[in-house]
Amino acid sequence: MMEGSQLQQRFKKRSFTGSRRPILVTTRRRTTQDLSILHEGKDVTPKPLNPEVYSEGKERQISVYEIGERYSEYKISESVSLAITRSQSTVRFKHELDKQHHQSSIQYKGSVPFDASDYYLGIFVIPESHSDIRSTSTIEEEIKPIIMKPMPTTISLILKETPTFFVLDLPSCTAIKDTEEGTQVQEDNALYEHLTVGKGRNRKILNAESQTVPVVMKTRNTSCVKSKTIDGTAFASAWDMYDTFQDVQEESEESETSDESDYELNNNDESPSIDSYKLSADEKQMTKLMKNPRFQEALCVMERLLANNCFNEQQKIFRGLTVPDPFRENIEYNYRLNLLWTFGNNDTVGLAVNAFSWNPKNKDLLAVGYGKFFFHDNLTGLVLIWNIKNPVQPERKYNFAEPVTTLDFSNSNPVLLAVGFYNGSVKVINISNRDVTIIGENIPTFEPVWSIIWQFGRNEKRNEEMVMATFDDGRICAYSVQRKLEMSQLMRVGKADGKLKGYDAMKKCTSLTIPVSRYAAALFMRFHPIDPSIYFVGTNEGTIHRCSLNYLSQHLDLFLAHEGSVHELKFSPFCKRMYATCGDDWHTRIWGEGIAEPILSFAAMQTVQGLDWSPTHSTILVTIRAQFIEVWDLQRKVYEPQSITSLPCNERCTVVQFTESGRCLVVGDVNGHVHVFSFEDMPFEPFFQENLLFDSLSRALITEPQLLSNIKKLRRMARDEE
Repeated sequence: MMEGSQLQQRFKKRSFTGSRRPILVTTRRRTTQDLSILHEGKDVTPKPLNPEVYSEGKERQISVYEIGERYSEYKISESVSLAITRSQSTVRFKHELDKQHHQSSIQYKGSVPFDASDYYLGIFVIPESHSDIRSTSTIEEEIKPIIMKPMPTTISLILKETPTFFVLDLPSCTAIKDTEEGTQVQEDNALYEHLTVGKGRNRKILNAESQTVPVVMKTRNTSCVKSKTIDGTAFASAWDMYDTFQDVQEESEESETSDESDYELNNNDESPSIDSYKLSADEKQMTKLMKNPRFQEALCVMERLLANNCFNEQQKIFRGLTVPDPFRENIEYNYRLNLLWTFGNNDTVGLAVNAFSWNPKNKDLLAVGYGKFFFHDNLTGLVLIWNIKNPVQPERKYNFAEPVTTLDFSNSNPVLLAVGFYNGSVKVINISNRDVTIIGENIPTFEPVWSIIWQFGRNEKRNEEMVMATFDDGRICAYSVQRKLEMSQLMRVGKADGKLKGYDAMKKCTSLTIPVSRYAAALFMRFHPIDPSIYFVGTNEGTIHRCSLNYLSQHLDLFLAHEGSVHELKFSPFCKRMYATCGDDWHTRIWGEGIAEPILSFAAMQTVQGLDWSPTHSTILVTIRAQFIEVWDLQRKVYEPQSITSLPCNERCTVVQFTESGRCLVVGDVNGHVHVFSFEDMPFEPFFQENLLFDSLSRALITEPQLLSNIKKLRRMARDEE
């Protein structure tokens, strides 16, 4: 009875929609434990073959009561089919578990499979008519057994390389000192110390707000008219093409015939010989080959290689590859000049070297202008482009009808060369072509051009490099580079009257004659190295005018520098307010800006034709007179030069200039030679160039306290500018 009452309590009544009689299902979970196999005290019970499916089945134990609840919760149409699908999946799962344990199962068609000997034990009350249940519940699908696929014996694994993933990246906190990164790190560290430890920590900080106005933008549309095209056709027959090419062939034959007639040499002698001589085909081919530009370039390279065999050591000295040993035993300061080579050939003999200019881009190229030096000479002009790789022959040759007086390279466009002539014309040529290619030319004014320099303009032309020229009639003009050079006159230098400051010259006897010209000849033009709007103009009367580009037709200041013409003015590369001049009065003078009288004067017994400062030694100055080259050192002595060198050809010197490195000196003469010297036995370069210059001048002016005080003021001004 106890057992029966317990069964009654477990009875639950379930009803399916559409069934005539309810189905009573009674289930009882089996309380018996699983069978365990013990061997020597150890559990050796075998595990199931498919534990995953088994464990999943144990986790998802679904009773038959849930099946009835799902039938009652959904409607007949779509909900019944969904519930049946879920019950069928449960049936398949339980059926698979039964197959794993190899136990028999009792399956009723249209019901849930049931195993009486395993986990569940239940009593099912089935309706008498199975057709009613099928008709109402529409359970017609029979459960198909699921065939488990056997486990694979081997598993293939494909290993592929994946992209590199940086899990940790620690950048370096140090940098090499002598590199760009190291310099930046040092600057950052210095700025950090300034802001945290140094004076920067006491800076005033102000927070301010600002508002940026948004830019108003509009969308614009435009339309363009479609270009009209017309299709055209043409017809050319074979005979048309034949006639066309036949005419071209006849013209070429006529030109060849005329060339042959030009090469004929008639023999007018009465001796029995051939009447004429014609060039052979090989000679014609050779003549044509010589005019080929590519052959000329190859020939130029070959000449450079041959010249290198003869001037290899000299070229190394010029380039600075051969430097004297600073630790040699016998060190002497002789200021000696060693001749490396001489630029010159048969075309330059008899022509004076009036000017030369180094190319600012290619330091191996030197442009030399040849013309006349004396007034009574009647010569033509010549411009040669020399290269230190070939000191024997020039690489460019340009012939002109008028003598060349001056020339200068453009800094912004190094292929442009401005040339001034004795008849007053100014031409800008392109040296990239072997033939003369004139970019721009002015209208000649019949007065010689004495100086040419490239300089950027002012105001609206401040971004344009212009050609500045000085003329013999005192005019100073600026030209815009174009086909016809557009001229604008800056000023015209007049003659100075009255008492002039500067050099204390002797009084002149007054003359009642009418002067030929009211204007002095402008011999050169030099721009101030600090203020590019200030320039100095030297005249044939010995005066130097200080002018400005902002004030046209008038000068700011003038002073008397020499008795007679002033040939050159050069600023010191180490003190921008100090410059030197030379002239016809046999003197070389050093001036300071703001000092009315000369600081130092060097006397000679001949006209000083030119001078230049050394770019490596602040106290060394080179002057030329007659056929001599004088090297002055203000640190040693100021009453005589340190060395005097004569030109190898004993010709008169015309121009002198240091190279950019300061190791070599270039000197031109009146016979068309350009001599290149190297300095030997020179003192070492000082560390403080400007201090050495002022100290040397102070020692030389120890007996003149007024000038010495002015030098000290000039020194303070130079320090303030730095």
